[in-house]
Amino acid sequence: MTSTAEPLSPDQEAPAQAADLDFLPFPRRISPDFRAAHDRHLAWPESFGFLSTEAERAHHLKGQFPLIAAMFYPNATGSELDLGVDQQSWYFLFDDALDEQWGASPERVRHLVGLVREGVTGEASPLPLAAAFADMRRRSCQSMPEDWIRRSAAHWSSYLEHHVHEARSRQSGAPLPLSTYLRVRRHTIGVAPVIDLAERLSSCVLPDHLYALPHLSVMREMTKTFIICDNDIVSLEKDAAQGEQNNLVLCLEREHGLTRQEAVDRALHRRSEALELFTGAHRVLLDAPAAGRLDPAERDLLRRYCTEALQTTIRGAYDWHHASTRYHG
Repeated sequence: MTSTAEPLSPDQEAPAQAADLDFLPFPRRISPDFRAAHDRHLAWPESFGFLSTEAERAHHLKGQFPLIAAMFYPNATGSELDLGVDQQSWYFLFDDALDEQWGASPERVRHLVGLVREGVTGEASPLPLAAAFADMRRRSCQSMPEDWIRRSAAHWSSYLEHHVHEARSRQSGAPLPLSTYLRVRRHTIGVAPVIDLAERLSSCVLPDHLYALPHLSVMREMTKTFIICDNDIVSLEKDAAQGEQNNLVLCLEREHGLTRQEAVDRALHRRSEALELFTGAHRVLLDAPAAGRLDPAERDLLRRYCTEALQTTIRGAYDWHHASTRYHG
């Protein structure tokens, strides 16, 4: 199911060098099966009728979804890595469908969400986007414990439902207030299902009593905050050009009367705070008194979850944001 991951090397399509390259305390990693996964990854969306033209294929390739999956899931190879790649492909097929076909009307978004949501429990609508989701969901749940299946179903349902809030904002032309935007974005950023799949692909599935530990909850929330800040910074130019008003930087600019650069600096500060809170909660979670209440197997499972599910999600998202031609070029 898994194998030892390799550090990202210069000949593996390494992300572009960022100015603050070394501020993340987690190492860059990438699955050793990255190149093979890249070579085979178009077959899955094509099997559902997507990417029927060269232009669509080129647009999908521009996202570099095998790269982000190989960094989110550096231990995964073969069909397991393919599952991670397919999840990333689906996210962006869904995102593009909202932008291009469904997103202008909240009623249309609600209808689409309803069709896709059937796949959370294994049903498959004939709509290609819904059928692809159901296939991905079925493969994800194979041989997984009930705790994980229930949690991940709730995360997917929440991810889907909160897109209706964004559609209402687009239809009205009124941007979401900052507090509302952050509440909605914590779901639509799609981080929770990424972490869920990391539990499976890196063999660190938590039972409910460990998953609910307070400091672990803080770490998950700070993972979302970090990625929201980083994503909205790198997508700012694209969002502003397309007239998208719901971006953290633009929200900060409007609500606090900031210049564009001041708003970017504020978002960078929030990103740094999230990382500090994440690492602080990690230290407390694994300190001697707290860890002493757990048996050795539970302590090892928690360490691997923090390293192989949470840290890889932060590092992988950051590296992909600063490499992907979806945002650059």
